[in-house]
Amino acid sequence: MKKFNLVRFTLAVLVMASFALVSCTKEGPMGPAGANGTDGKDGKDGSDGKPGVDASASCLVCHTSANMDAKYAEYHLSKHFTGNTVARNGKYCARCHTDDGYQEITANGKFVVSNDIPNAKRINCSTCHKHSGFDFTGDTVTQIMRVTEAVSWNYLNNLETVDFGAMNNTCVTCHQIRGMTTPLVKDTAGVADPTFVQLPFFPLDNTLESTTVKYKVGQSFSVHDGNQSSLFQGRDGYEFAGETYTKTWEHSDANCVTCHMNELNADGTRGGHTLLVNEESCLACHGSDKIAMVQAAVDAKRIELGEALVAKKIYKKTTNSEGVVSYSAVQTHDYYGNLFPTTASTQRFSVSLTNTNSVDPKTGLVVYSSTVKPDVDAAYATRLGREWTYGELGAAYNYVYINNELSKGVHNPPYAMQLLQSSIDYLNAH
Repeated sequence: MKKFNLVRFTLAVLVMASFALVSCTKEGPMGPAGANGTDGKDGKDGSDGKPGVDASASCLVCHTSANMDAKYAEYHLSKHFTGNTVARNGKYCARCHTDDGYQEITANGKFVVSNDIPNAKRINCSTCHKHSGFDFTGDTVTQIMRVTEAVSWNYLNNLETVDFGAMNNTCVTCHQIRGMTTPLVKDTAGVADPTFVQLPFFPLDNTLESTTVKYKVGQSFSVHDGNQSSLFQGRDGYEFAGETYTKTWEHSDANCVTCHMNELNADGTRGGHTLLVNEESCLACHGSDKIAMVQAAVDAKRIELGEALVAKKIYKKTTNSEGVVSYSAVQTHDYYGNLFPTTASTQRFSVSLTNTNSVDPKTGLVVYSSTVKPDVDAAYATRLGREWTYGELGAAYNYVYINNELSKGVHNPPYAMQLLQSSIDYLNAH
């Protein structure tokens, strides 16, 4: 009991002491008023003058689990995913065939990447889309595209730019005629030869039709798969002097995404992020399949041009084991400008043909060893035996322009048909 009373007494003393301390503390005079803080600014209204949207709500327009899963499923049907382009990861190909390369060249504005990218990633969402630097109240669809500004036009040596419209420029960065993608070839002394480039004939000039072209092995006037933007705008084909060409047609006011990201079909296999055209949407206006009709007509004309080139011994015709017919150019000269023979011979490239070829590391040219039995030059019977005329070059170029564009003329049927027909007419007249 005494111990309990001692505790109560101690607590009472402590409480009284605390009151005493409070009562003894004196409050000093009020200090001067502090400076006002910086005025805050109102949040930015939307373009319609209404309060701005919530950023997280804007993100969730796309980034819900259900929506993202659906987009991934669509993308996995696209050629960007199913193709083997990621294997093209060298310095001169990675720019368009890999995610890493595309991001590099669009960031630094260069045409080729700095080095080979052996572990490059395939094309994916981040290749075309970025997620920074856009205003949630603006055109977020455009702002999340990686490339929206005008792009360099490689056919004109990147000295000019073309603008296909904000979203389309992401596509056109790669889907255009590709120029030279290899270094200059060196001569026998190891000095770079500025007259020898992979694509020495761009841009094609129809004022040179009567001149001749020394078409060397290793050179190419061909068109890398991807000139869809050129055909769409009706440009960069070889247009023969005196001929009239139709540049636009009824769908020229469309763009890449109008067709290649049109409404998704019922089973999710065409349209949207599959990048495969959903032809069912076309039927709403046309009533029947016009695409197949156009492709059949253009492809028949392409074959007609191929046969005309073969008849001139400018092209050769081959048929593979599956019965697929193809047409390809036959070079007239070796690396050094020596005319190839048109008789059965084991002498080509000014040296004997053999089964063991190598590349001279100094010059970059093919070296043909004479240590084994030479092969017979099997192409002699299909070779022209003279230099091409520039007009013949234009006709051959128009063949690959349409063949390698891959749509079979759908992107601009009038221009495609006119390029093919004028090429045939020139060959028949000369």
